[in-house]
Amino acid sequence: MTHSLIYRLIIMALGIPYLAHAEEQTPQPIQQCYGAVDMPAKLSQLSAKDNRLQILSDRIRMMQDQTALFDGNIEIIYRDTMLHAANAQVSQKDQTLLASGGIQYYSPDLKVSSSHFSAQLKQDKAVLSEADYQLVSQSGRGYAKEMSALNQQINLSEASFTTCPENDSSWALHADKININADDGWGEAWHSVIKIQDVPVFYLPYMTFPVSDKRKSGLLFPKFGSSQRLGVDFQTPYYLNLAENYDATISPRFMSKRGAQLNTEFRYLTDDHNGQLQLEILPDDNDKPAGFGSRYLTHFSHTGELSERWRASVDFTDVSDDAYLSELGSDYSNQSDTQLYRQASLNYFGDFVNSEIRLQGFEILGNYSPSYAALPQIDLSSAAPMDLAAGFEFNWHSQYAHFRNEAAVINNSDRLHLEPSIRWPLITPAMELVAETSLLHTRYQQNTDQNTLMIQEEINRTVPKVQINAKLNMERELAWDDLDSLQTFEPQIQYLYIPYRDQSNIGLYDTARLQDDYYGLFRENRYSGLDRIADTNQLTIGWTTRLYDSEDTELFRFSLGQIVFLEDPQPIDSLLPDTEQPADSVLASELLWNWSKGWYLNTALQYDSSNERMVKSNVTLDYIADDKSLIQLNHRYSREVSDYEIAQVGFLATTPIDDKWKLIASYYRDINKHHMIEANFGLQYESCCWAIRVVAKRQINTNLELALNDLSQPPTFDNGIAVQFVLKGFGEGAGFSVSDMLSNGIFGYRRPYLLNN
Repeated sequence: MTHSLIYRLIIMALGIPYLAHAEEQTPQPIQQCYGAVDMPAKLSQLSAKDNRLQILSDRIRMMQDQTALFDGNIEIIYRDTMLHAANAQVSQKDQTLLASGGIQYYSPDLKVSSSHFSAQLKQDKAVLSEADYQLVSQSGRGYAKEMSALNQQINLSEASFTTCPENDSSWALHADKININADDGWGEAWHSVIKIQDVPVFYLPYMTFPVSDKRKSGLLFPKFGSSQRLGVDFQTPYYLNLAENYDATISPRFMSKRGAQLNTEFRYLTDDHNGQLQLEILPDDNDKPAGFGSRYLTHFSHTGELSERWRASVDFTDVSDDAYLSELGSDYSNQSDTQLYRQASLNYFGDFVNSEIRLQGFEILGNYSPSYAALPQIDLSSAAPMDLAAGFEFNWHSQYAHFRNEAAVINNSDRLHLEPSIRWPLITPAMELVAETSLLHTRYQQNTDQNTLMIQEEINRTVPKVQINAKLNMERELAWDDLDSLQTFEPQIQYLYIPYRDQSNIGLYDTARLQDDYYGLFRENRYSGLDRIADTNQLTIGWTTRLYDSEDTELFRFSLGQIVFLEDPQPIDSLLPDTEQPADSVLASELLWNWSKGWYLNTALQYDSSNERMVKSNVTLDYIADDKSLIQLNHRYSREVSDYEIAQVGFLATTPIDDKWKLIASYYRDINKHHMIEANFGLQYESCCWAIRVVAKRQINTNLELALNDLSQPPTFDNGIAVQFVLKGFGEGAGFSVSDMLSNGIFGYRRPYLLNN
């Protein structure tokens, strides 16, 4: 009659984790759902370490066969549990305890009303008959015709469970028979039925469920969905616990408009390695013409520690066709992705040299030009600076890369890059001064199959670079809103000189224009990769001020910077569009202001002062009252992305209507094209024991079959209605909270953040 014997019997038999979902659920406080459970005051004084069996009653009668009969106001105490009964019988000879008549069982976590209780003390077996139970520390109650426990085996017959209050039959789980093996950590249930308002709605002839952290093969909860593109979407995952360190999941998926798909996932984990392999295959898409062929996705990722100094990683995703992700979706890539990154790398970390061997490339989705793949790219660099005289340091970096792109004019190329540098750092808490000079030498061997074109096969480029960066860190105490605060002022200046070199005969293999945000103003090169090293003779001036409260929380940050070109940079070449050429001077600023509890303003602006026009801007205003109320307004503008101006505005909000109803909405619009991009509107109802959410969604379709930059066709949209229903305390998982829903969609919610430079 121990606490663990009875309480675990209830918790384990119904598959309820002790408090495993406490943070995922958002139930109303138990006090609001249930009246206070009437528990004896004496219960709080008992100790689980007291192994004495104490029996109190009005009358006691001893029999000759070593049997004691108790009658009237019986109270049985064992450890931290109590049992009240009208009659009881204890046999010392048989080591049995029988009790009947208004059985009331109490433990710190459980209250049970039963007609009969019996225990075989020697075998540690207990049986409760016609038991109504109420969980105290969790919201839950139920009934079992008989509950029995023997050692680690627990059995229930004709059992039920619900998290609804008394006299509320919104839902309940019923099972004819439940067997629990605590050693295995798993239970079995036969003829399980979920009833809503006493009406059966779901039946399983047999099911298994975990009662510990141990894993076991079996069915997982199905997934439901619906949309215009897919129709009714139903998925039933089956989990295979193959071994302690690897498992698999097989998920048959049926889409009424597409057909049957099979998704499989294999995972492994060792002390030094982990990874997963995913295969999704749709043999015949009903929405595609005959002869289209099978549609599939394969994904493999791996990270491993080969030794103390060696690391390896692989990340590979492949799809059958460009529209696979946008039409069918996958857990391994976003629906709006237009490229799939692939890489495999081997790293070595030595005392003097670090190295990396990498194979990398992209699969381009849609009507975009194929990109080059680096097969391979080998990097060697100094592991730590080499100290020279007078505080100078010597560093070096080298790289070899072989690029391939069969669709390009230059279908393969070899690049060798050497970059030694000498650096003089002076760093103190109040200031930083770093002077550095480098020599960048790059050699190219370019090859083409198109003999009619004049391609310079061998190219050598040598470019010196001089960079001086200085920064001050100043602070002062400041009264802010009648509070003690600390303000910092961090001016920064950088001089950068790189002379011009003609690079027009060098192909573009891994080079693209980088963003000119505030932190980008202090970059050494405005291009990624090594194929273009922009000439410049520039001075970058910037400053940042921050405000901290007495607890070192950043309340305010503002940064402003500008590049001043001492000489006009020359155009790189015709391979880069004119729009990619730098403005004479770009003014960049960033602001984050948490001026009041729950209010956040975040802005990032890039202004072309020479041409007096905005280049890019992003403004976000957040109001977070608490976990149940949130409003976000945002606007983003980019002067040219793929030769088109982007201007979009949107809002996202969730707010409680009352203590049970919530409103959820989001809307995003393209200002220039005058059409909506995505919209969601939903209502969520949440009671003590169940919750339901209904969301209507409209989202623009990604059409990768259109020609590049072809906006002549009007956009098409996918409409859908999703219904999600949760029975609290049974089968709910992650994904029902408001924050989870707000993170879905093309524009997921992002919390405001404060980032130190």
